[in-house]
Amino acid sequence: KCLTLVVLMLCLLAGTAMSATVGKITGVITDSQTKEPLVGVSVSVVGTTMGAMTNEDGQYNILNVPVGTYVLRLSAVGYATVEISNVEVSADLATYQN
Repeated sequence: KCLTLVVLMLCLLAGTAMSATVGKITGVITDSQTKEPLVGVSVSVVGTTMGAMTNEDGQYNILNVPVGTYVLRLSAVGYATVEISNVEVSADLATYQN
């Protein structure tokens, strides 16, 4: 019983520690000239497998991003690829990058 309790406590503590080391990147992607939201833009975190696609309102969310500084790459058919440097992710916070 005691060993089971110790293992359970370690699992709970590990889960708590892990949740405090990630954040999210979110935003809205719009056309620079028309200011209209862009649907289907691929937003990826360079050097990782993380990313998202924009929805019908141009919004995207990339969850569970480890704390750190990243480069975002935005690409869509008919548009030049854009890279945004120095995107900082903090623990348990949302980083807004439009």
